[in-house]
Amino acid sequence: MIFLHIKVYCIIENVKMRKYVQKGISLALVMTMSTWCLSGCGTTNTQSKKTEKKQTEASDTIKQSDLQTLLSSKIGDTANTEKKETVFVEMDPSGEVTKTTVSDTLKVSDKDSISDVSNLDNITNLSGDEKYTTDENGNIVWENKGKDITYQGTTTESTPIKVNVKYYLYDEEISPDDFAGKSGKVKIVFDYVNESSSEGIFIPFITLTGMVLDDNFTNVKVDNGKVVEYDGSNIVIGYGAPGFKDNIISTVSKAEDYLKDIDIPESFTVEADVKDFSLNMSLTMATSEIADLDLDKSLDFSDIEDKMDELKDGTNQLVKGAGDLVSGASKLNSGADKIDKGAKDIAKYTSDLYLGTTTLLTSYKKFDCALVSGVKSANKGAKKLYKGTKSVKSASNKLNSGAQTLNSGAKKVNSGAQELAKGLSSAKAGFEDVKDSKGNVKSQGLKNGSKALATGTKTAEAGVKQLVGTLQSTPSSIQTQIDGVVKKVSAATGGAIASEKALNATIEKINGAIAQGADMTTVLTGAGLNATAYYQLLEAYYGIKTLEQVKSTFETQITSQASSIKALVDGMGDLTDGASALNTGINTLYTGISKLNTGAGTLAAGTKSLYDGTSTLASGTNQLKSGAKTLNSGMKSLNQGTDKMNSKLGDASSQVKDGIATVNSGAGQISDGAKTLANGTGSLSSGVVTLFNGTKTLKDGVVKLNDEGISKITEIFGDDTKDAVNSIEDILNNGKEYKSFSGIKSDMSGNVKFIFKTAEIKSDK
Repeated sequence: MIFLHIKVYCIIENVKMRKYVQKGISLALVMTMSTWCLSGCGTTNTQSKKTEKKQTEASDTIKQSDLQTLLSSKIGDTANTEKKETVFVEMDPSGEVTKTTVSDTLKVSDKDSISDVSNLDNITNLSGDEKYTTDENGNIVWENKGKDITYQGTTTESTPIKVNVKYYLYDEEISPDDFAGKSGKVKIVFDYVNESSSEGIFIPFITLTGMVLDDNFTNVKVDNGKVVEYDGSNIVIGYGAPGFKDNIISTVSKAEDYLKDIDIPESFTVEADVKDFSLNMSLTMATSEIADLDLDKSLDFSDIEDKMDELKDGTNQLVKGAGDLVSGASKLNSGADKIDKGAKDIAKYTSDLYLGTTTLLTSYKKFDCALVSGVKSANKGAKKLYKGTKSVKSASNKLNSGAQTLNSGAKKVNSGAQELAKGLSSAKAGFEDVKDSKGNVKSQGLKNGSKALATGTKTAEAGVKQLVGTLQSTPSSIQTQIDGVVKKVSAATGGAIASEKALNATIEKINGAIAQGADMTTVLTGAGLNATAYYQLLEAYYGIKTLEQVKSTFETQITSQASSIKALVDGMGDLTDGASALNTGINTLYTGISKLNTGAGTLAAGTKSLYDGTSTLASGTNQLKSGAKTLNSGMKSLNQGTDKMNSKLGDASSQVKDGIATVNSGAGQISDGAKTLANGTGSLSSGVVTLFNGTKTLKDGVVKLNDEGISKITEIFGDDTKDAVNSIEDILNNGKEYKSFSGIKSDMSGNVKFIFKTAEIKSDK
């Protein structure tokens, strides 16, 4: 339960840490191993309590048993396995193997016999007098009399885990034999080596070492471990995961980047001041059953990766569309300037035309008294008018060119606006749920995903609070187990042994007699017991002692870790608040993108209208260009006619009068239209400048949104995260598949743990 909650906590924290999701997977794995091995490990300083220096061999045996029990409680056992194996490796003080003994327990089956595979020598039944035979396949077959079979044997096979021990005095290495009786600054290094990959498959092992320090050790410091007070003694505990980091780096893509700042220990070091150096034996336990993980289900990145890809593509389109919009607006601005200048020229020259024709008409009314003068003036005005129409023709050409440029720019603006609307729509979709044809949610978007995350943190917080309650109630639960064991002993002995005190007295009396050399069978008979009953009482005796020790440890740890437990509860509260804040931020971002999406739609519609209007304007200016050309041709004819009129006074006077009146009326209309056009193009030019400046601001904002927002969000999710998780899970599962050291049938479940014992170093002083 502790492992599960810590694993969930690490995953949630890493999702909050933005682009450190991949590294968070490695960190969560390391924390899982560290927490599973030893709660609260770190460098610890302690002053060893005074203990009695001289100990009897019997008390050493009890201390060894207690140490083994402590380490076993940290390592744990897997229940309901068909074959449980313990490999006992005896070593000299430096770690050289002197003897390897394997103990196997086979669970009772419904069959009349139990078949097993073993490569051990000197096999002996420890649980009874059952014999084994060997079948034609080389399997050993045990008789089954309704109880488990426990046997042991020896082997010379090398274990997959090695424990090397080195000793230093004032930082100079010294052999264990020369170390006895020395005084000074001491360093002891336990180096773990994983050689399982020599057979082609790497098996991950967790190692846990314990050693009891006497009062000749002071100022003790430990890395990758701690010093704990246990049953009145000071015990150093260290841990490691040998070869784990290197194997992940060699098999998982980019793992070196993920793990370069992560420390996965392969050794631990004890430093202390010592007087008259001597050292009790040490015990190292190793197991490959790290955890039952399914990281692929715990870390499902598929939906969020798809949404992030869509969001990233949408923002890229958004940036491109904004750039196209700026480019089109720039061209539109240039064309509008040309239109505005041409319109002002047209207004000026058509005004001159109207004034000339008005003068001509007035002069002609005075024809009777000043015909010659009027004709000359008309001729002069016609010449000016002809010159003016040339300017009108030139201006109309410029106006038409500007209108065509305006139309082309408006087309690009409209295209950019459409891309902008499409990109924002994709970005908005990334925040929304994906539904099937029936309206069912296929995958969550960022909006509801962040909401689910906030809900999940609340659930995790409740689970932590429940966990704390469970821990606090554990001592009373352990006491209940002790009472249950005493009750079973009382029932089994017919009430002869009805208390823990009576049980202790019986076992200690028997063990004392045996230790003094008495025959075990004789002693048991005198006590009214057989071997089976004795082993059952012995099991109950050590079981109660173990439970008492665990209870004491729990009570001590709960008291000492009260502040840490409170910090964990408070931290989960902060995590819940953080997840809620993240959900609020995602909703705010979604609201902003939704508004921007709506605005982009409006902009797209507006630019479409602009494009349609400029198309009409381009068509009109083309007609104006054609009309100006025709006007220029007519003014040329008028100029020629006034020349003839000047030479032939009086010819066709009435026709001249009617023509002048018509030209004057038309010139007035053109002049008024040109003034309106000039005013309109001035407003158009001002509006286009505003549009151009606005599109530049929009582009800058979109680029900033992409660079500082969307791109950083998408950086959180890499392409290799899922593959890395699967590879790590495969490595961990290799440990679950390692069932036995001495051999096991393919259809049998099993587990194995290794116990390495280093010999003590005695001082003669």
